[in-house]
Amino acid sequence: MIDSFTIAHVADLHLSAEHKRFNLRRARRLLEEIGRRRVDHVVVTGDIAADADGRELEIARGLFRNAGLLESARLSVVIGNHDVYGGVHMPEDILTFPRRCRHTDFNAKVEEFRGYFHEAFDRCLFGSQARPFPYAKVLGDVVLVGVNSVAHYSAVKNPVGSNGEVGDGQFKRIQQLLEAPQLAGKRKIVLIHHHFHKIPPPAEGTLQSVWGAIERRTMKLHGKKRLFELFRQCNVALVLHGHVHLNEEYTRKAVRFINGGGSLLGPDRGMAFNLITVAPGSIENRVIAIPDEQPAIPSGLRVPRVHPSELQPAGRLQAA
Repeated sequence: MIDSFTIAHVADLHLSAEHKRFNLRRARRLLEEIGRRRVDHVVVTGDIAADADGRELEIARGLFRNAGLLESARLSVVIGNHDVYGGVHMPEDILTFPRRCRHTDFNAKVEEFRGYFHEAFDRCLFGSQARPFPYAKVLGDVVLVGVNSVAHYSAVKNPVGSNGEVGDGQFKRIQQLLEAPQLAGKRKIVLIHHHFHKIPPPAEGTLQSVWGAIERRTMKLHGKKRLFELFRQCNVALVLHGHVHLNEEYTRKAVRFINGGGSLLGPDRGMAFNLITVAPGSIENRVIAIPDEQPAIPSGLRVPRVHPSELQPAGRLQAA
């Protein structure tokens, strides 16, 4: 048994070539601070991009490369809904976004995601050789199991692309990986984008209650019950996710969860990452807060669009 294994867990970077440009600076600083900690592995649980744009994934690739993370032993990633469908950024997007989701080539987007971070998928066990998810990555006595929780478009169940679901085929492959003889006795950690906690409803009759009702309908993970049961049966030690922009830990149905969604976009507009230490008798987590050296752009202030020619190519991005 190893003495300890450390993981830096982040999510929801929402890197963009046009929107939320300050996220690029903040992400650089986040990775710089993680680098100072000399962790063994970095996990990113989805929504790396803001708008499902290859330029955004190329920017992320450059950040990971400059941080020395572009290898399987150092980095694990899973896909989020913004990496497949993008998101709503301007008021005018509200009317056109469902149509965009309907016409998205889901499988092509998943393959594009794998292509940009292909090094992170090296030396993995796959449930299906034709698909990048699910995968299992053995790192000594720890095994990371990556899951794609992004649901296919549905006018009823997923009208704006942000709901999640693990379909029957992937569910069976996850079970096969978790029960594989070569993983017996290892600490199993599942990586997934969508959350498992319940979003509490705000007081009725308020604007927050209206938004909360919309959020609970469009940001849910369908089929959680059987995932809870699978995780318990297969002795999953921990589930890491994102999606909701908080850094928090909770337990549901006897399964332990840690959310890294507040890495850049938390409620206090700070930066943070989860520092997880896997030791022989325990798994401990500390939320490491990072003060922002520059004030965040106030909410409601429109960020000017940037032409791609103004962006520094990802290959020449310099660490902060």
